[in-house]
Amino acid sequence: MATSKDEYDITRTVWRSGRVNNFGDELVVAEGLVNSNPSFIMAWEVTKNRPECVSWDGKIAYFPRMFWEDIVPKNYIKVYNHAEEKYYLIKEDKHYQVIDGDVYIKYKEEEKTKIYQPLFINVLNVPSALTKAIAYVQWFNENQRQLDTHDRLLSLSKQARKRRRKRAEYKINTRV
Repeated sequence: MATSKDEYDITRTVWRSGRVNNFGDELVVAEGLVNSNPSFIMAWEVTKNRPECVSWDGKIAYFPRMFWEDIVPKNYIKVYNHAEEKYYLIKEDKHYQVIDGDVYIKYKEEEKTKIYQPLFINVLNVPSALTKAIAYVQWFNENQRQLDTHDRLLSLSKQARKRRRKRAEYKINTRV
C-alpha cells in the first residue's frame, strides 16, 4: 500500500545517507518510476514487507517520502562533474552540442601553454534530479541531527558557525 496516490516502481538504491531510524530502516535515494516517469526517490529502505512500503522484491522494500522526476528539458544536456561528483544540466549551445548521440564540448588553449581546458561560457549549473535528491536528504539529516541533539535548529549565521567550529576544535585538542 503506497502512502499517496502515486504509483511507485523502485528498482535500486543509488545513494545511502547512513541514517538509520529506530526500526533499523536506512534513509536512501532510490531510482525508479513514479507514475511511469523516471525519478529519484527519497525513501526508507526496509527489510520487511510492511503495508506502507512499495516495491517488495523478497529482501527489500521502500517507504517513499518524496521524489524528483529525472527529466532533461529540451535543449539541455546532462553532464557529470567529476570534481564535485554531481550531475548537472547545461543548456546546449555552440560550446556544448550533441552530435549523433555524443556530447562535444569546445576546448580552448590556455595562454602561453599548450594545455587545453573546457570552455565554460554562460553555463548555469542546474542540478539534476539525483543531485537535488541527495542535497535534500543531506539537508534533512542535518536538521534532524540538530533537533535530536539540541532540541532546536542552530543558527546559520557566520558568527555562530565560527563559534561551533572553534568549540569543536577545542574539544578535539583537549581530548588528546
